[in-house]
Amino acid sequence: MRILISTDTSCVVNYETFKKYDISLFPLNVIVNDQEFLDGITINQEQLKNDMRSGKKIHTSTPPLGDVISYFEDLLNKGYDHIIHFTISSHLSSMNDLFTNVAKQNFDGKVTVINSLGLSTTMLAQVFTAYDLANNGKTVEEIVQAVEERINKDYLVFIPENLTALKNGGRISPAMAVIGNAIGIKPVINLTDGKLEKSKITRQLKQAFKDEIDAKLATHSQSEYDFSIISFDANPSAVDYIVNYLKNSVNDGKLITGLIPINVCAHCGPGTIGFTVTKKINGKSLFDFI
Repeated sequence: MRILISTDTSCVVNYETFKKYDISLFPLNVIVNDQEFLDGITINQEQLKNDMRSGKKIHTSTPPLGDVISYFEDLLNKGYDHIIHFTISSHLSSMNDLFTNVAKQNFDGKVTVINSLGLSTTMLAQVFTAYDLANNGKTVEEIVQAVEERINKDYLVFIPENLTALKNGGRISPAMAVIGNAIGIKPVINLTDGKLEKSKITRQLKQAFKDEIDAKLATHSQSEYDFSIISFDANPSAVDYIVNYLKNSVNDGKLITGLIPINVCAHCGPGTIGFTVTKKINGKSLFDFI
């Protein structure tokens, strides 16, 4: 059976990665001043940064139903027997509901949709788990079971530069954004059960990340987990400091660095840095895949 692994771009930390693999990417959109752009096709992080820094209106939306149907039809017409498609967490987007309904109504038995309850490298590790198993001849059922066993086993934390994008996206009140920005408060946002939730606040970005790194290294074996730093137009000296701190704390000095996915950037804003911990992929490092 020819099984194709597919995913939306919520997991992309490096666009070049997917050129090396037979993994299909469904580009999510970003709406800039009411004009739609597609992730990795007609917009990238550099363009989005400029638009956000200049105060343009930014939001995201689900794709048209017909685009999703056409996407799967085109892939199945290439001779694949089954598609396993990953979506960003259902708590962060309606993408999972849309793709699940399309699969049931139009491609029953040919398309399986998995709710990653993740994003970025927490989602990417699931994608490559499935890809690795498919390449080793595992069945759809075996692949789905293996992926589901690792969902919610990973860790992600974001700290944005300020509260402006969160306010624009309706995630905090304008009054809270004004006060927080004025006194330099930054929220520490964790991915918990597929939801992004504020765990605490900080004024010391570097110290906050040191504390997060130290805590996770104490509870997550380096032989079983990979560590990543992702960012979106963040202060280079801050990113370098955090990357070097983590690199010096990891025995082999290996860690993944990359971009925050565009649809997440649209809500967290420029200046955001993230730290993720992901379980290794069938005993292999995500570092070796990307």
